[in-house]
Amino acid sequence: MQLKSTLFIVTLFVFMGIFLLGLSQSFAQTSVGNDGNIENVTTTNNNLSNQEHQDITLQNTSMSKPAPVRHPGQPSHEVVFALPLRDDGNVYSGTVTFTASKPIETEVLHTYSPEEQPDSLHGEPYHAVLPGNNSIAITQLRDIVDVPIEINGTGISSGSFDFVGNALVFHKTTGEPFTVTY
Repeated sequence: MQLKSTLFIVTLFVFMGIFLLGLSQSFAQTSVGNDGNIENVTTTNNNLSNQEHQDITLQNTSMSKPAPVRHPGQPSHEVVFALPLRDDGNVYSGTVTFTASKPIETEVLHTYSPEEQPDSLHGEPYHAVLPGNNSIAITQLRDIVDVPIEINGTGISSGSFDFVGNALVFHKTTGEPFTVTY
């Protein structure tokens, strides 16, 4: 009987240790920045896959700025990087809902570094080279905002969509400044 009790207690402590170890590898932090943005970040380290997973929930209102890059001959354009370009080998995956002061485009950026240079038969995806010689492929999601909504005679863009990529950008190719809440 005493052996069974000892085994039960040892087993109980082992399970409690595993549970507490799991709790210690997961933490949550909520903060309000100086600009009033609310950010809730949860980081979990999954021992099975050895990968770190971050859940990012944020709400922000941003005014556009001139884009850091443009193709030769293209007029200047305005951008808001809702999620900055990742260069750590990871991607963002999530859902965004937004409304903008003027009709805009949305773009998801992807690191572009093909293992084999595409030939002329296959062609290359739409891409650009950023400062620092970083190549990105660009997914333009015009179908999300092709039909702008008009409120009191003012055209706006509004929408919600799922995405996966290395950056999320709101974009206006005419160079006209805009404000976006997401």
